[in-house]
Amino acid sequence: MKLISKILVVLALLHASIGVKAQNETEILVQHLQTGNFSALQSFWDNQVESSILDQAATKPLTAQQANETLQAFFNQKNIVGFEKSAERKLGNTLYLTGKLLSSQQKYNLTLLLQAAKKGFVIVSMRVN
Repeated sequence: MKLISKILVVLALLHASIGVKAQNETEILVQHLQTGNFSALQSFWDNQVESSILDQAATKPLTAQQANETLQAFFNQKNIVGFEKSAERKLGNTLYLTGKLLSSQQKYNLTLLLQAAKKGFVIVSMRVN
């Protein structure tokens, strides 16, 4: 019986440490979005990223560099000055991050889907509307 309780404690600690790591990663990601630091944001993209931005036609999956450049172009085009995180939800090895991209004229919704990978969480999908 003591062995089972020890195993449960170890599993609980392991689960908690994974949750803290995911939270730290997303906080860093949020900071990069808030400051528009696209060189640092580059490492968060997966090899292939699904992208949907406002009225742009859905395209084939983008490479990490294309996804980074696409979001940076949107920031420049719409004069985005910051990011305000609304919610973060982790389900298994998937994490959803939502928030508002802020410009002087308008707010845009940003939804990022992240998946757990060997190097941490990576962005596999972005949607701006």
